[in-house]
Amino acid sequence: MPALPLPLPEATPAPAQTVSPASAGEIVSADPTKTAAVGPREATVRAIIVGSGIGVVLAAGNVYMGLKTAFIDGGSITAALLSFTLFSTFKQLSRHRPYTALENNITQTTASSAAIMAFVVGVSAPIPALSLMGRQFPAWALCAWGIGVALMGILIAAMLRRKLVIVEGLPFPTGAATAEVIETMYVGRETALLRARLLLLSALIGAGVTWFRDGHPAIIPGATMLPGTILGISAASLTLGINWSPLMASTGMFIGLRNALSLGLGAIITWALIAPRLVAAGIIQGGGYGAFVSWLVWPGLGLMTSSTLLPLLMGWRSIGRSLRDLPQLVRRPLSSGASSIGWFPMRNLVLVVSVGAVIAISQSVFHIHPAATVAGVLLSVILAGVCSRAAGETDIAPIGNAGTVTQLLFAGFGPVVSIMSGAIASGSSSQAAQTLWALKAGHRLKASPRAQIIGQMIGAVVGGLVVVPVYLIIVKTYGIGTESMPATSAISWKATAEAVRGGLAAMPPYGPAAGGLGIALGVLMCLCAPTRAGRFLPSPMVMGIAMLMPASLSIAAVLGALVLAAVRKARPDVDDNTVAAVAAGGMAGESIMGVIIAALIASGLF
Repeated sequence: MPALPLPLPEATPAPAQTVSPASAGEIVSADPTKTAAVGPREATVRAIIVGSGIGVVLAAGNVYMGLKTAFIDGGSITAALLSFTLFSTFKQLSRHRPYTALENNITQTTASSAAIMAFVVGVSAPIPALSLMGRQFPAWALCAWGIGVALMGILIAAMLRRKLVIVEGLPFPTGAATAEVIETMYVGRETALLRARLLLLSALIGAGVTWFRDGHPAIIPGATMLPGTILGISAASLTLGINWSPLMASTGMFIGLRNALSLGLGAIITWALIAPRLVAAGIIQGGGYGAFVSWLVWPGLGLMTSSTLLPLLMGWRSIGRSLRDLPQLVRRPLSSGASSIGWFPMRNLVLVVSVGAVIAISQSVFHIHPAATVAGVLLSVILAGVCSRAAGETDIAPIGNAGTVTQLLFAGFGPVVSIMSGAIASGSSSQAAQTLWALKAGHRLKASPRAQIIGQMIGAVVGGLVVVPVYLIIVKTYGIGTESMPATSAISWKATAEAVRGGLAAMPPYGPAAGGLGIALGVLMCLCAPTRAGRFLPSPMVMGIAMLMPASLSIAAVLGALVLAAVRKARPDVDDNTVAAVAAGGMAGESIMGVIIAALIASGLF
């Protein structure tokens, strides 16, 4: 069960003067799908190459980030800023033809498609969950299977585009924000370059701290633990302290003060109050992070499950509207003007190949009966539609909900079928939502949807080829479910599979009661969320994550959020886009350097 709906929406920028693609160096026809015929093409080689390069970096970093924090960065605004800065700094790259807003849009589309492949392929949750259960699969199969799932999600989004983006005009705030950032860059060049420089500076600081913490020479401690004991257990054994993690500090900035404080509250309740009493009562023998998590996963799972399923049920009207979108998936959209995706024969061929690959690999490698895979694919189509509409209406795609529902529905067929079916639903839903965010940005920029779909598919292939090798390197170096790599989402997927398979017998002493209490608290907080008092309550989902994450990591996120709050109080002129740039840089810096260090260790150079 994924810990949070991912990818996270990025900060919405302040209103700014806009510029049309034409004024940014592009000649636009009345029909946006025919832009290339009268001016510079959108899906140019340089736009695709730069987008793929940025996507490789973001995808690799997101593997590390997803396993360590249960969060990932969609990266669309990061990619737009970096590509704009690249062509603005190295002017010889655009000496003969300006790098236009429409090319920038293709670059961010390609990069963000690659960036989320860690989640689409499942290496942040379902695949490591199966690994924790002793199930290993070939790297080639995971790559091919994940790319097939991604292509399914892209095509679902392409077929829903006219209904959700054109006819109903749903806001898709992340997509609109990305378009506004791209438009603004071509008006306020200096402001855009400043944000990009802050992003790069933050990334360099994050990478430097990580190198001197985990690399050579290791002169920065991994964490500073509190002295003393609680009920005879040292604070260090309870992970109580501050982890010097730029990634977690930046994550605190990114998720906001309420969610960061929810992490901190969950950490204090779990590790300072509950954990030492588990040892004192003899429920846990010996202590240690792994021993604690094997029990704490049950109340944490209760909190996360209730906060996943209840909002889905409470949003039944949105689900009903999404079911009315299904006819769009079985008939061709109108092929007029901006509504056209076009190239239907290729669309059908890609759909057949991707679904066929998912079914074939599921049978030959995962040993799942084709009928079960087909059922999972059909269910994922419905759930991807639900997530797509939710992303359009609220900017939050309930991807975790999709995975959880599917996992529970297939629970009777064994853990592999249950987890991989959930992975199909969550992966295709994730890519569908991300594609529609990108298509919304393109619609605002009057871009060619056909060019964006090409970029989206290329990004999915590039990202799919990157995330599996990076995952294997990280697991070899840091392990899974360890204090250095908590993999909270993977632990929750594994616990869900074990609970529905083994029932109460699979739980430790007092585990069922703790799980039931977690469910009850999660339901209560979700029901109170829409009320006036709800804004003062913590997030049950985030508190569930805190129960499975070392307290030192949660405290680092709290400190990051508090520092940001202090800065914004002192400097009210600091806008959301600047904050997003600094936070994205810090997250990317540690994630990328963490992958580099892992590769050096795995190769024997360290």
